[in-house]
Amino acid sequence: MAIPKCLVEGAEIPAPAEDLKGARRVEQYRLGEKAVYIPAGLRWNYIPIDAVEEAEESHRSITAGKCVAVTEKRPSVLIRTRNGEFLLPLERTENLQILLAALRGRAEK
Repeated sequence: MAIPKCLVEGAEIPAPAEDLKGARRVEQYRLGEKAVYIPAGLRWNYIPIDAVEEAEESHRSITAGKCVAVTEKRPSVLIRTRNGEFLLPLERTENLQILLAALRGRAEK
């Protein structure tokens, strides 16, 4: 297994591969004790939970159809760090709440 790559410069965690092994699956992401892991092809990137300055609920709209347009809102999590923002699109609202609780619980000081 390749070592996961940190997306926040200077905020690397010790032993990210070990944290990833014990991480909980939340849709396509993994939620570890120290980071949120994002798939990147055959590798993983991560955002350390300690580097999260703010996490908030967001959404994206999916539009389908030509004659009769149908718009569906899907949940997502917007994560702000000192290096920028990351949007994690999700399928289910309950998974949104799981990620927000984990990020806010550990990120707020």
